[in-house]
Amino acid sequence: MSKKISFNVNLIYFVVLSLFVVMRILSDNGVFAFMGDYASYYMSFIIQIGLIFLLPIVLLNIFQKNRSQKFETFKFLNYNKTSSKMILLSVVFGLVVFILNIYVSTFFNTIIQLFGYKPAASSREFTSTWWTFILDLICTAVLPAICEETLHRGMLLRGNSNLGMKKAILISGFLFGLLHLNIEQFFYASIIGIFLGYVCWCTNTIYPCMIIHFMNNALSVVLSYLSDKGINLMGGIAKFFVNNPLIGFVMILLVLVILLIISSELLNMMLKETLRINFGKKKQQLAAQAMRASFFNQIEAIKNDEEPEQVTRQVIYIDAEEFLKMMSNEMMIKEIDSASQEDKKFELKIKILLYGSFILS
Repeated sequence: MSKKISFNVNLIYFVVLSLFVVMRILSDNGVFAFMGDYASYYMSFIIQIGLIFLLPIVLLNIFQKNRSQKFETFKFLNYNKTSSKMILLSVVFGLVVFILNIYVSTFFNTIIQLFGYKPAASSREFTSTWWTFILDLICTAVLPAICEETLHRGMLLRGNSNLGMKKAILISGFLFGLLHLNIEQFFYASIIGIFLGYVCWCTNTIYPCMIIHFMNNALSVVLSYLSDKGINLMGGIAKFFVNNPLIGFVMILLVLVILLIISSELLNMMLKETLRINFGKKKQQLAAQAMRASFFNQIEAIKNDEEPEQVTRQVIYIDAEEFLKMMSNEMMIKEIDSASQEDKKFELKIKILLYGSFILS
């Protein structure tokens, strides 16, 4: 990844972030109050679709249009094909991440409340209905999963890949947490952002990140809707732990350990599935090359008045185990090559943009 592309990506992100902050300030000061009770939904559509999704893609294409090399936007944004098994693993992973997120957010919110922070009360003044539930699901789960992942695990992660895996993941993760502009969400959003960056890097596709992000937010919306309807599942669990502190403490630790083990196993399965997908692609490429070679050999045989059947055909055998080892080594080499660039200093412009994004957030 060239430094020119890295500069363009960080410039686009800074522009998007600046506009987002301005819109949030205007919103908090009642500028969009004329939209009525549904102002938050209108603003969500405008910000997510227009500002976070479409604007970066348009600007990226404008900045890259003069390059002699063909620029495939969505391929650059990690929109690579995946498998149905990977999708299923991502759905299960999303459920696990949601439960782990409860641990992380509860811990951090407890810490900041010890320092005097008071959580903000909900500002919505109308009753939850099936219609508002659908809107909440779209604005809180569907749109962020697509738009925020495209911006962070797509453009930002890929654009800073020349800095190495660790730096690129940390930058995209922390800026993702800061983008929420909310101290309650910052800590756990950053943790999730770092984790999703690692998943995207390992699987080489953004779709698992979108699914995990959607599952985490959607489950929160569902529980909130049930709570408004008098079905407070989390409150019942919390009450049990309060009434049975010793049993509750043991159960919390036990569930946490189990969830971490499950997370490790799911990640290993996703890595194996990624290698399998890459193996299938490589096998197709080699088969296509062999067919082309065979075709041109037959053409040459006809030109030389030879029988096509007499032409020796080269048969390519692919050992699956050896190929998987080779793919694993390639991934490691990719990381090492990127990591070797970590000691290189940013160009001044990229430094200013990155630090500016952190400070502004």
